[in-house]
Order: sequence, then C-alpha cells, then structure tokens
Amino acid sequence: WIATIIEGAIENWADFGILLAIQFINATLGWYETIKAGNAVAALKASLKPLATAKRDGKWQSIDAALLVPGDLVLLASGSAIPADCLINHGTIDVDQSALTGESLPVTMHKGMSAKMGSMVVRGEVEGTVEFTGANTFFGKTANMLNQEQGMGHLQKILLKIMLVLVGLSFILCFTCFGYLLGTGISFRESISFTVV
Repeated sequence: WIATIIEGAIENWADFGILLAIQFINATLGWYETIKAGNAVAALKASLKPLATAKRDGKWQSIDAALLVPGDLVLLASGSAIPADCLINHGTIDVDQSALTGESLPVTMHKGMSAKMGSMVVRGEVEGTVEFTGANTFFGKTANMLNQEQGMGHLQKILLKIMLVLVGLSFILCFTCFGYLLGTGISFRESISFTVV
C-alpha cells in the first residue's frame, strides 16, 4: 500500500494503477481462499462426527461419541475408531496407535490395558469400559498442552530474526539505490518511482 500511495503522490498513474490492481486482486484471492477453506472445514467436521456402539438400557446402540460418560460399556470392533480412553474388559485386539505415538505397527492389547481415544481397532472385537472422555483423555490432555499460550517458540524466534534482517537489508538496499540515483542526476520523482517499484 505504501508503494501505491507514493506512486499516486508523484502522479505516476500507470504504476499506481498496476499496484492498486495487484492489491485488489490479492485481497479478492485471499478472501475467496478463506471462504473456501472455512467451507471445507465445516464439511469435514460434519462428516467426521464419531459414533460409538454403547450398551444403553440393556441393548447395543450406535450413539454420538460425545455422549459417552465414564463407566459406559462400548464395543471395540475391527475398523472402528476408539471413541474414548477405554479399559479392555476381556479378549484381545490389535490397535493402530500411529496417530498418537507414531508407531507404525499395531499394538496387541489384552484385558486390563487402556486403549486410547484417537486410535483404531485393526483386528479383533472386545467390550471396553469408558475410563476417560473429552479433555480428560490422553488425546485431550495433549491437545490442551498444545493450546496453552507459552509465548514464542524457538522456531518463531528464529523466523522473526530472519524477517527483521531481511526487512533491514531491504531498506538499506532501497535507500542506497535511491541515493545512487539522486547522485547520478536523475530527478527525485524518477528516483523515488524506481526505488519504490
């Protein structure tokens, strides 16, 4: 915007028009991409509502996983996502915990072991008792730790330093170019136009 204002102030209308058009095109594209990304996230959230097979009123029912409470009896079957942190009541299942631990191979779990929310059952079928839900799960506690404000991280500090160096270098080069052009007898108007663009 500063370059556009300077070009307008020195009445260089061609460059002013081009810079103004670039600003409006950039703003329009940014707005469009933001709207498109928001719609995609909304559609993804709607399609990913996790379901759980829980025993309610003496029979198995498919319910929204958000309605589970500690103590509920759930069915952990092959191909299903584990809806909450659950203790395995009996039997054996193989669980893919790669989303939580990065482990590439499934983990075999037996009676008394805790299957964590966010993992998938890849083999077997057992009943489990819900131990923790929502923010109290292993996954929820991890998400809470990541959401806490801890100031700038190490990478952010490095990127800020790099940005400040590049901005400083840019200003030094622009002022050097501007001074050189003025020193060689080029008019102020042409020098500032060249330096800004």
